[in-house]
Amino acid sequence: MTNSSLSESRLKTLLREPTLHFLAIAIVIFALYTFSQNRGGKILEIDQREIDARIFMQEMNRGEPLTETQREVIASLYVEEQILVQEAITLGLDNDVRIHDMLAQKMRHVLSGGIIQPSEAELRAYYEANVSRYETLPNISVNELVFTSQDTLPDEMISLLNASAEPEQLLELEQGNASPLPNVNHIDLSNIFEPEFADTVFAATIGQWSGPFLSNRGQHWLRITGRVEARLPLLNEISDRVRLDWIAEEEESRLQLEVDQLWDQYTVVIRETGQE
Repeated sequence: MTNSSLSESRLKTLLREPTLHFLAIAIVIFALYTFSQNRGGKILEIDQREIDARIFMQEMNRGEPLTETQREVIASLYVEEQILVQEAITLGLDNDVRIHDMLAQKMRHVLSGGIIQPSEAELRAYYEANVSRYETLPNISVNELVFTSQDTLPDEMISLLNASAEPEQLLELEQGNASPLPNVNHIDLSNIFEPEFADTVFAATIGQWSGPFLSNRGQHWLRITGRVEARLPLLNEISDRVRLDWIAEEEESRLQLEVDQLWDQYTVVIRETGQE
C-alpha cells in the first residue's frame, strides 16, 4: 500500500473518532466565545456535558449517529438558547409569575422524588382506611318510555302504567318511543333528569313505572328492569388502583414535609405597598 493510501486510511479512521467530533464542537464553541468577546465583551460559560447530553439524546431518538454538521447545529442552538436566557435574565424577564410557577412546580417534583412502593401491609391498611372511596355506587337498569304529548294521559293508559304494562302495549295506545338506560346510578339519573325524579325512580320496585317527567321531548316514564347494590371490590381486584392512590398520597405527604422544612430555613418579611 502506498504512503498516500495509508494517509487516507488514517484520516478516515480519525474522522470516525467521537473524541475528534467533540473537539471540533469545542472549537466551534470557542470561536463563538471569541466572537462574543470581540463584539461585546460578554463571557458565556458553557458546560460541554450539556451539549454532549443533547447530542446523545438526539442520537438515541434517531437510532443512528449524527453527522458532524448536525452536531455543530445542536451545539450552536444550545449556545444560542443560553445567550437568549442570559439576555432574558438581564432584562428581568425571569421575574415573571408564570416562570415562578414553573420553577416552583419543578422544585416540587425534585422534592417529592424517590417514592417507594407500599408493602402488602401498607396497601391493605390504606385500602381498609379508604373503603368509601372504592365502594361502587348502587345502579339500576331501566326502560325509558317517552310519550310525545305533555298532556295528561287517559285513564286507560294510567291503569296500564300502574299495572306495569310492557312498552310495546303502551305505545300502541299513545305515540312515543322506548329505549333502555342500562347501569345508571343516582348521579347519572340526576344529571339526565332531576335529583327529585332520580329519588322517585330509585325508590320504586322492579317493574314499576315512575313518572311523568316533563321535558321538551314530551313526558318520560321509567321502569326498573334490574338493580345492582353497592359493592366493595376485593383488594386483589383493584390493587393497582389502590397502589397508585397510596403513592400519590405518600408523594404529597413527603412533598409537604420537605416544603415545611424549607419554610423553617427562611425568615419571611412582607413589605407593605410603597415601603422601600
